[in-house]
Amino acid sequence: MGESENITLNMIYHKLVVIEQDVKEINDDLHNVRPQFAQRLKEAEQEKTRRFTSLEEMEKEMDKK
Repeated sequence: MGESENITLNMIYHKLVVIEQDVKEINDDLHNVRPQFAQRLKEAEQEKTRRFTSLEEMEKEMDKK
């Protein structure tokens, strides 16, 4: 293997290592939930559910909030 091939393989290897690290960081971030979102989920679970007979009825109720 010539020197230029070795440099190219080293460059490719380095880029793969960087990509693997980026993917790991992204994967770790995907599994973290912001505290505000977790709190909102808890609040939503405690809310009473409501059925609407039409989209207009639901929109009116949402406008009240």
